[in-house]
Amino acid sequence: MSVPHFVVSNPGSHVILLGNEAIARGILEAGVIIGAGYPGTPSSEILSTLAKMYPYFSHLKIEWSINEKVAFEVAYGGSMSNVRSVVCMKHVGVNVASDAFMTAAYAGARGGMVLVSADDPNCYSSQNEQDNRYYGLHALVPVFEPSTPQEAKDLIKYAFEFSENFQTVVLFRTTTRLNHGRGDVVLGEIEEIKREYGFDWDRSRWVCLPSHSRVLRLRLLERLKEISEFANDFPYNYLKISKKRLNGKRIGFVSAGIPYAHLMDALNHFGVKDDVSILKLGMVYPPPKKLIKKLFSSVDKILVVEELEPFIENILKQIAYDEGLSKEIEIHGKDIFPQNGEFSAELYLENVADFVDLEYNGVPVPNDLIIMPPRLPILCPGCSHRASFYAIKQVEKKLKTKFVNSSDIGCYTLAVYKPLESLDIEVCMGGSIGFANGISKIQSKGNPVLAILGDSTFFHSGIPALINAVHNQNNILVMILDNRSTSMTGFQDNPGTGIKITKELGTKVNIEDLVRGCGVSPENLWVEDSNNLLEMIEKLEKAVKADGVRVFISRHTCSLVEANEFKAKQIVPPTVKVDPEKCKGCLICVNDFGCPSIIFDENEKKAIIEQDTCRGCKVCIDVCIHDAIYEVEE
Repeated sequence: MSVPHFVVSNPGSHVILLGNEAIARGILEAGVIIGAGYPGTPSSEILSTLAKMYPYFSHLKIEWSINEKVAFEVAYGGSMSNVRSVVCMKHVGVNVASDAFMTAAYAGARGGMVLVSADDPNCYSSQNEQDNRYYGLHALVPVFEPSTPQEAKDLIKYAFEFSENFQTVVLFRTTTRLNHGRGDVVLGEIEEIKREYGFDWDRSRWVCLPSHSRVLRLRLLERLKEISEFANDFPYNYLKISKKRLNGKRIGFVSAGIPYAHLMDALNHFGVKDDVSILKLGMVYPPPKKLIKKLFSSVDKILVVEELEPFIENILKQIAYDEGLSKEIEIHGKDIFPQNGEFSAELYLENVADFVDLEYNGVPVPNDLIIMPPRLPILCPGCSHRASFYAIKQVEKKLKTKFVNSSDIGCYTLAVYKPLESLDIEVCMGGSIGFANGISKIQSKGNPVLAILGDSTFFHSGIPALINAVHNQNNILVMILDNRSTSMTGFQDNPGTGIKITKELGTKVNIEDLVRGCGVSPENLWVEDSNNLLEMIEKLEKAVKADGVRVFISRHTCSLVEANEFKAKQIVPPTVKVDPEKCKGCLICVNDFGCPSIIFDENEKKAIIEQDTCRGCKVCIDVCIHDAIYEVEE
């Protein structure tokens, strides 16, 4: 196995890194020991990269935790013990961790403690666009936001030092474009922190009962005041004042993160970078009030460029109001840039040109530009989830009823699309069983309520809701789609596989034992290989007809993971073909089952299986009602 270049390259070396790789390198350079998290796009590669570093830096103690709350607590336990620690998650994961995070903000950090929140403007892989800068405002902790991979590496390295200097938790906010963009990064020295580690038994700080928390709250406010003063000298905040005018106006811009990088591209495109004043923020909260006031005294109008909420814009308007300048300075933001989505390069050019009164006719489009048609995301060829949902549909047809299918978040959520169209609800991690608990209290028995979630999601937050169902005797069927992988976020292992993030053996947790431990009776527990379609349908029908809390474990390894396992073991998967003599062109395999490896020949009116993409799962053999699909005997 080749050694990653971000490990062997010497300090001062230039390397091209993914934003998440750059963050991981900065974490390593900072002398961090404990790293924890839960996989979630766009944050997943940070800990995965640290795991690649682990064989060469054995001091690292990293893990995929069961969920984001536990991950935060793991890292914070390290900070309590005077160890530099990091926790990584996507933006919605902070909601899960917020119970611990909000109180930890009171006690602050001992060893440097950084929470990485990877936000997702445009919902590329998320159920919402929430702007986690507001968590800094809510918890009264500083929020750092880098604008390039290089700055991401340098800023997170600095964040641990900052955290210790001010004894504060730091919220390090990124967005998808930074996490998954690449850039030239100059590597720095890897620090070795030489100090004693261990818990300090400071009960007045770590035991957050009311009498202690009232005192800690006052210290939190004092800490924020100190940080607010320092914000004006924060090394990643930058103010450039221009005395020039554009069309008679002194113009200023304020931005941070990826929007700042795109803003600079737009200003360079028009050649006006030196004609405007620019306040670039590396710490977006608390704000550098002195720098902002200095900007106010130097401009007639300001455009705040930020994605999602008017976070910085509102801060500027509040300061302008407090200073009695709200009528003297025009502050623009969401009246020009939208409050939703990720901004395109074209949008920056259009809006900057309009704001500075420059003519812009758009970017010329090449005549030979190929416009790619939109394509819905689909389950992979051979995906065991497709077989599970097809079985659900068949039982629905057989019983002549419609289920209420409450889903969780994972690859299986794609079953909402054609042709499966099998999901009715999807909101949050663990919500599948939670919502099913409530719906089952109202829904008639004629429309069974199913809660559908994956193995990793069940471990994450499905267990409490299952116990709730058992305790309250709610009539639901829980389907755990166990594909032995946290596939949607990058095939990470989980307790069900027994493999740790370092690829060392951990302790495997058996889902069946866990389900029984939650109080589900043995007669209400079924297990079947997802790809055994006929057996799946038969058992699933029994499970649907039964009463009480039932659990059906549909189990088969993710087809992509399985394909790699076959390759490593030199196993040739089965070859499956269509007999054109038997095929009636009924399109059930295409329109109902929907495996992307099955296509339809319009000329011959026959189905065809593309051998290059077929995984050999053989489920389509049972799907075909004309026995036209068969396994080729070798």
